[in-house]
Amino acid sequence: MTSLGVTLVDALTAESRRAAGADSSIRGADWRHAVVATVGSDGTITTSDGIVARRMEPYVGAKVGDVVVITVSQAGGWACWGRFATGSGSAWTPYTPTFAASGGGAALGNAVVDAEYALNGDECRLRISFVAGSTTTFGSGGLRWGLPFTAASLPNGSMFWAGSAMCSDAGSAYFPGMCRILGSTSYLVGISATTATGSTPTEWRPATPFTWANGDYASFGITYRIA
Repeated sequence: MTSLGVTLVDALTAESRRAAGADSSIRGADWRHAVVATVGSDGTITTSDGIVARRMEPYVGAKVGDVVVITVSQAGGWACWGRFATGSGSAWTPYTPTFAASGGGAALGNAVVDAEYALNGDECRLRISFVAGSTTTFGSGGLRWGLPFTAASLPNGSMFWAGSAMCSDAGSAYFPGMCRILGSTSYLVGISATTATGSTPTEWRPATPFTWANGDYASFGITYRIA
């Protein structure tokens, strides 16, 4: 065979291998990693290289940028099993919650915030710890701490997910209470009595249950269903 013939055979062989690698009916079932580009409302994700894959049930909290496992059947159907573990492999993922007030004007400033969540299907377990700093501002209206995922809707506006909460006027008194998340919202609020000895519970505000200032702190723990 001439050198030209050998070159042509090599080229055809390489092209056949490339085509077979791209065709799942030739290659057979397979899996690989991918990056999520968009999350569909129909239970699918689209990868950064254009593959549309249906999410498996455990992969509820899909986010753009997730590095995931996708698999393809011999018939060419794609499925997404879920995201790869990151960091130490802990089930808990750290995040920075937003801080706001219903009337505006609140800002974290140099507050210290430590928050993390763990997902189990569409169940989200959440912990937030907050210590106000010297440049933290509290604005006006109810104080709000942001969630990692929007809460699922509930059948009635008076229904909510409830958890535990406690705040402290540093060096003065503790105010135990609860926190709540309304359906379809992306934040939680704290609720406790307005005095350390007990009174009608009310939502935390810049001057409730005390006048918030540098060094005052709060912690929350709650479980809710994500949208």
